[in-house]
Amino acid sequence: MQKKTVESVTPELREIYHKALKLANESERMEALKNLLQQEPGFIEARAKLRDLERKKVMRDSGLARFFARLSNPTGKIKGLVKKNPVQAMNLCEDALLKTLDNVPILLLLSEAADNAGAPFISAEAMERASEVRPFDHSFVLKIATYLQKSGRSAEALKRLHVLATNNPNDKEIQNVYRQAINFDAKQRDQAKNVGMAQIEEGGGSNAMGSRAAAILQLLENTIHDAAQAKLVANELLKLLATGDSMDVRRKLASAYVIMGDFDKAVAELNKVIAATAAYDPMLDKRLEEAEVGKIDKEIAQIKRRPPKELADPAGRIAELTEMRKQLQLDHALSRIEHYPNDVGLIYDLGKLRLERGEYELAIEQFMISRQSARNEVISHIGLAECYEKQENYPAAIEELETVLSIIPRLDKDRLTTAYSLARIMEKIGDFAKALAYYKELYELEPRFRDVKAKIDMLESGNAEATPPEAPQQ
Repeated sequence: MQKKTVESVTPELREIYHKALKLANESERMEALKNLLQQEPGFIEARAKLRDLERKKVMRDSGLARFFARLSNPTGKIKGLVKKNPVQAMNLCEDALLKTLDNVPILLLLSEAADNAGAPFISAEAMERASEVRPFDHSFVLKIATYLQKSGRSAEALKRLHVLATNNPNDKEIQNVYRQAINFDAKQRDQAKNVGMAQIEEGGGSNAMGSRAAAILQLLENTIHDAAQAKLVANELLKLLATGDSMDVRRKLASAYVIMGDFDKAVAELNKVIAATAAYDPMLDKRLEEAEVGKIDKEIAQIKRRPPKELADPAGRIAELTEMRKQLQLDHALSRIEHYPNDVGLIYDLGKLRLERGEYELAIEQFMISRQSARNEVISHIGLAECYEKQENYPAAIEELETVLSIIPRLDKDRLTTAYSLARIMEKIGDFAKALAYYKELYELEPRFRDVKAKIDMLESGNAEATPPEAPQQ
């Protein structure tokens, strides 16, 4: 089972997805997204949107309502289908999770069924939620790591296990799994370099679908970052286009051109796709923005490296291009919001852009809305905290960061940066006792994080007033 995006699903499913997002009634929206997932389980954006709505429902429902929702699930029937018919088992799990997402037995069955269906990325997502429900159950983190490895995301698995191993130095099972993950990550990195190129050269292999062109397409799906490989991909995609036009191939060709740094060609291909697309597609607009911004950044880099002789004022041209870049990003963000005013992810993106532009009040307005979505809740609070700190409204910044710490599990990756930001602000306002407490919590989680050890030593020695606080790190 393959991972599908808004761009790679069929036009019919894409239309159903956009219609579902526009439904005013939240229950109808959830039902529509669930039905869509049951047609295409690998549709990652639909899955993310549904999970956001399900999380909101969990927050609204009483504990008693969630308890009775869990009682009504056909767990036995699902167990019987996990191996015999994993896709049907997954569909039944989605029916159950629609009633309440806080259902660990069903999440476990979903992860097992998805693994049997060849979709470990869905298994990892299910265990992620189970870990949120039971943050102190290490078995879920171990399962997440296993499924991430199966999904080809060994580096991400290694990060999870590193935090777990650091906090459990005496747990032999965790330490053994961590060591195995280090070796697995190294092997997977080598395979990513060697196997992909072997498929291209040979035009075959079990996953190459018997053709060199198919191998190129699969390699592109796994994301290419090397310009030489991207050029090879582009040549093959052009051969495919010579046999017949395809908007999906043009999308991939645009991605290859972006990696190659040929942004004019990327923009041209994306505009062809946009012109052939009946409905406005925010993902296509993001791709177009990426290519247009890339073109501006490339010109800025060239001027900095070697200004053209005919350019009278290089610094002035760089300033002009920088402003063009900012305006272009804003225009695209506002256009996406105009077409999808209720898309919380797009609202968060606009808030982040406003923050980068120094428009703190406008950014706060966006983050206030986007924090209502479970998917964007934590990052929106972090954005609000940064806005308030820039405005020197330290009590409000502290409140936002403390909210983040109350939401996220102890082992969450955002906890380190959040606790550090809190400690730094506490230093800034002269509350050294609290600053020390946060630095010590950080040291327990990750002793090598930034300059935490030096901060602790400084505060314990009583020299805090003589040391200026560190500037925020993004």
